[in-house]
Amino acid sequence: MSNSFIIKLVNFLWFQTIWWLVVLYQSTFLVLGLLIAWLIYSPLRKSDSKIMIAVLLLGTLVDSLLMVTGVFGFERGAWFSGGASHLIIPIWLVCLWAALGGSIQHSLSEFADKPLLAMFGGAVFAPLSYFGGQKFGAVTFGYSPLVTGLILAVVWGAVFPACFLLAKKLTAHHELSQDH
Repeated sequence: MSNSFIIKLVNFLWFQTIWWLVVLYQSTFLVLGLLIAWLIYSPLRKSDSKIMIAVLLLGTLVDSLLMVTGVFGFERGAWFSGGASHLIIPIWLVCLWAALGGSIQHSLSEFADKPLLAMFGGAVFAPLSYFGGQKFGAVTFGYSPLVTGLILAVVWGAVFPACFLLAKKLTAHHELSQDH
């Protein structure tokens, strides 16, 4: 097995572990530890950290807007311990967005430079992730499953390719400096 394949596999397992921790337990501290561990051991730690922050900010904005507009909701409570504020999604979901950013250059790299594939992948698989979260009680929907699914498909059809565009912009200088 190539080193590249192993890194992609480890990254995939890392992201799935984080997804299950946040969906089942709305875990914050363990997930923060896993995020820090990725930044320590990632072969692309500098660019991963930039992408993770950018995707975290984009995702927090998008999901907070979806929450404020009633598309979905979360248990109210202390923000850091997992509950939502009136305007910002819970910290565990913010962490999940960072984890998504940490996967852009690794287990999700097949979507890079393929905007139509990323659009389709985001529109199909991201709503399924939210529906999975809803089944386990991590999120509630404000509309019918059909309406919620359609809204999430449209939003993620734009957001997922935007994550790759952000990554490309953030790593362009790094790639140029390696050429010289």
